[in-house]
Formats: sequence, structure tokens, C-alpha cells
Amino acid sequence: MAFLITRDFITRKHEEGYGVGVQGPRTARPATLARLDAGEGEPFRMLDDDQIVYYHGLFIDDSDAEDYRGEAEFQPLDCYGTPNAGAVTIQYRDHTGTWQTL
Repeated sequence: MAFLITRDFITRKHEEGYGVGVQGPRTARPATLARLDAGEGEPFRMLDDDQIVYYHGLFIDDSDAEDYRGEAEFQPLDCYGTPNAGAVTIQYRDHTGTWQTL
């Protein structure tokens, strides 16, 4: 499993043409990270407790999750969103394109 932060609404670097480029976790397979860089993955976003969006990203769960304690879909929040910015909510798009909170 791996994630890629594609938009950072805190620093707004993505609007300056620099991209964000944050990937994780450290144990992510290089092949999975390459897939994320190519645009594959499930879109997600992370929000604070006031429902302000902090990050957008992509997520791929291609592992058996034995190296991660917790539900795989929470990994971007646990590994990056909460420790880096205090994000408390992660949402994924459902089959209709609506953001759904986990």
C-alpha cells in the first residue's frame, strides 16, 4: 500500500507549479509508488475538525497490510495528515463521485 499527496492546501505549492510529491509510507514498494506517480490510485482528501480540506491525494492498497496496524484506508491520515497538520478526517469518493467519510 502507498499514498501520494497531490494537492497541499496549506502550503499551496501545487498552485505554484512545484507539485507536492509527498509519498508514503517508508515501506511502500517502489513499483506501487511508480503507479501513483503515473496517476493510478483511489482519490482521497484529508480535512481538519472544521471540515477545511488540507490535502488531496491518491491511495493504492496492493498489500496484505501486515506491516501496518490499523485499517489501510486510514494510512495517509495516520502517517501524514494528522502528524503533519492535525487533519482528523479522511474521505474517499464513492461510486457516484461523492466524498464519503470513513
